[in-house]
Amino acid sequence: MLWSILLILSMIFLLYCLLPSYWARNRSNKVFRKGQGPKKEVALTFDDGPNPDYTPRLLNILREYDVPASFFIMGKEAKRHSDIIKRMDKEGHTIGCHSYSHRHAWIMSPLRTIRDMNQTYNLLSNILEKPPKWYRPPWGTFNAASMFAAKRLDLDIAYWSIEAQDWTARTTVEDIYSRVIDKIEPGSIIVLHDNQGAPGAPEKTLQALPIIIRTLHKQGYDFVNLDHMKGEEHV
Repeated sequence: MLWSILLILSMIFLLYCLLPSYWARNRSNKVFRKGQGPKKEVALTFDDGPNPDYTPRLLNILREYDVPASFFIMGKEAKRHSDIIKRMDKEGHTIGCHSYSHRHAWIMSPLRTIRDMNQTYNLLSNILEKPPKWYRPPWGTFNAASMFAAKRLDLDIAYWSIEAQDWTARTTVEDIYSRVIDKIEPGSIIVLHDNQGAPGAPEKTLQALPIIIRTLHKQGYDFVNLDHMKGEEHV
């Protein structure tokens, strides 16, 4: 009896969590992982914000270097800091959904997944007075309902091609820099974080960012947001 229950639970986990996540992250043509245009363009993306201490400083850096970026927003943080969301939009950055409270997809039922997506989408729509266009799931992990929920709201789904692991305690400024620069190529989508992670982690991201921008500019790269990159892919 116990083995039968374990087998059933294993099958549910496989079908609801593992297979949909593997397919979305690696195979599905509905998930945007990397630009394919010939130009030396890369996209900076930031997850988990906004944070009232780090995100305004991040926006100052982007403004100083005239760099557009894409932000994947937690609904609960947007509710607290709507002024930062409005600033992002005013300064030309792309804004997408990143769940309401950063729950892992594998512990969310289909109904909870849809409700979470709707809640974040509606909140951002009210703040921006227009609907967001993008979705990225927390930890880049999907369940069987994730893509359905995004499709219902006509959201493009974004993944990434370079992860700097800037959210860990052991990651240094030099680590963040080298993980980006060593893997960079035309069409790269870089994921960084302006909130959460280990205590103080976003501070290291802010320190690394100007060096990354200057280095890639010297290498002839231009920075674009995901709207632009996805458009370039289909030219």
